[in-house]
Amino acid sequence: MKTMKTIMLITVLLIAGLTTNAQTTAPAANTPMEDYFIGKWKLNVYGLPQGDAVMLMVVEKKDGKLVGTIGGENGESPSKFTKIEISKNTLSVRFMGGGYDVPMYLDKKDDKSVTGSMNDMFDVTGVKVVEVVK
Repeated sequence: MKTMKTIMLITVLLIAGLTTNAQTTAPAANTPMEDYFIGKWKLNVYGLPQGDAVMLMVVEKKDGKLVGTIGGENGESPSKFTKIEISKNTLSVRFMGGGYDVPMYLDKKDDKSVTGSMNDMFDVTGVKVVEVVK
């Protein structure tokens, strides 16, 4: 009788453990705004001290968290985002640029474009890069 109780207890614990593991490893579905911002974006930044610049921003979701980089026009010298979040229709990121912690805010303008500001001083516009699948 004691052996039967032990077997039942082990079985219940095993099932509970597998159920818990399955629930925690399931990837979280993207919100509509995450789907909007995930991808590659060509950004135009206006009025920088060295002049206007074109930058490539990449936003991804890894292990259930948003991550990303911003770099030169072709993605060279990317800086990782130190903070990234989406609130309503706004993507807010921070990254290290020139030794400074730089904030950038991008608002959804329409289906494929954004507007915003970098460092609360420089206007930013951008369009989503549509990659052609071959």
